[in-house]
Amino acid sequence: MDDQIKNGTAKRIKIEVDPEGPEEVVIRCKKLTPEILKLQELLETGATAPSVQKLSLTIGDEEYLVDLRKILFFETADGRVAAHTDKRIYNTDMKLYELESILPAAFMRVSKTCILNLEAVGWLRRELTGPCRVGFGTSPKQVYISRMYYKPFREKLEEMRMILK
Repeated sequence: MDDQIKNGTAKRIKIEVDPEGPEEVVIRCKKLTPEILKLQELLETGATAPSVQKLSLTIGDEEYLVDLRKILFFETADGRVAAHTDKRIYNTDMKLYELESILPAAFMRVSKTCILNLEAVGWLRRELTGPCRVGFGTSPKQVYISRMYYKPFREKLEEMRMILK
């Protein structure tokens, strides 16, 4: 684990208790990301992270409450956002950036047009041209991870694997 911290591949959290010192939280990071800003806001307001378990989605005129664990990915095409499960495609009026703000940590943006459920990833294959192709177990559905998102994707996937051990 120490080698991972030295190489910058793992995040570390350090808590120091000082009964006489001031109460403060310091975040050191390589760059300011939306996740860090969200963490800052949660710390400042004392709020808790949203805990969405189900999402209201539609197919035609019918509305469904869909368990987030069943969603493989969200994808935008032709100005519409679709939520893909193993067998169905639902629609939502929310934009990808709105979904990012309410989805749990298992969901991650992997391209300009896609948010992926990391817990649903069954396999991945690196393509010669650069992007990475991801599949979902028994589902024939696949998505591509753009080169820009590949490194953060691998890091977050590795973090999740370490948590599950």
